[in-house]
Amino acid sequence: MTQPESGARGRTGVLAGSRSRTLPRLIGHVLGAFVLVEALLLGLGLLVTRVLAHGPLHREEVAFERSLPAHRTPLWNDVTHYGSLLGATGTIVVLTAVGCLLLAWLGHGPRLPVFLAVAVAGETALFLLATLVVDRIRPPIQHLDVAPQTSSFPSGHTAAAIALACGLALGLGRTRPRHRLRALVWLLAVVLPVVVLVSRLYRGMHWPSDVAASVVFTVTWLLLLRGILLPPEVADRSPPVRR
Repeated sequence: MTQPESGARGRTGVLAGSRSRTLPRLIGHVLGAFVLVEALLLGLGLLVTRVLAHGPLHREEVAFERSLPAHRTPLWNDVTHYGSLLGATGTIVVLTAVGCLLLAWLGHGPRLPVFLAVAVAGETALFLLATLVVDRIRPPIQHLDVAPQTSSFPSGHTAAAIALACGLALGLGRTRPRHRLRALVWLLAVVLPVVVLVSRLYRGMHWPSDVAASVVFTVTWLLLLRGILLPPEVADRSPPVRR
């Protein structure tokens, strides 16, 4: 009579290679990380809009925003239009679906697609909850994009671009840890969010502290989620299966 397999080899699906050995504990860890990051984001929002609202930081941001219109040109208006579209909801949804399909096709079970999907969906939920609490008006300059009804804090476009690009790079890095194109993948994962971030600032949609907070909370979310679903000490020993 054979003994049941134990450890990482005995687990299948999302649990294969994750830190938690049971699905309820895995969900609990993800929710715990979500609460921690939301608390961090709300703390940053209240710090910027309440504590530092009339200090030097705010005056520097106002001066920065008022200087932007003088540096706008038709060329960069067009370039940043497409840069802003990279972080739009429709674009992120489509690219996330494509990224999940790519990770599933490369093998290693469903945990890598789940990781990317949870990273992007969680970032969206974190952003939306923060906008309900931190009610910050957008910069008092001409907006080159249609301003959504949500608060200026944080930048949803920037956060979504980071969650998608860096989340996909983390997933691809786990499938091909020593691939020669790994550096290129990470270069693109950094460049894409930077393009979105700069575009949103240029087009007058956010204060600098809005996009800075998006970088902080999204990177923190990704690192915590990676530690839960893709812990570095767990090796991918089984060969990938192409689908």
